[in-house]
Amino acid sequence: MMREEFSESEVNLITQGLDLLLAGKREAHRWADESYRFGGSEIAYTESDFGIPQIIALQGKIDGVTVSDAPESEVSV
Repeated sequence: MMREEFSESEVNLITQGLDLLLAGKREAHRWADESYRFGGSEIAYTESDFGIPQIIALQGKIDGVTVSDAPESEVSV
């Protein structure tokens, strides 16, 4: 697997994009859920159908990489 380091601004753009994608997917899931509850749809969709858990997991990976790549600060006592 190819690994490439991203700049902080690139990571911020990716994070913002994922946040927007997640908000859109949650809104779509909410609409689908309401449609199902009120008889507009015969199929009950889950968050997984919209990729919500996968997006959250990806955000966690990015946060983990960002935190682990940050230099540890020394605390003086």
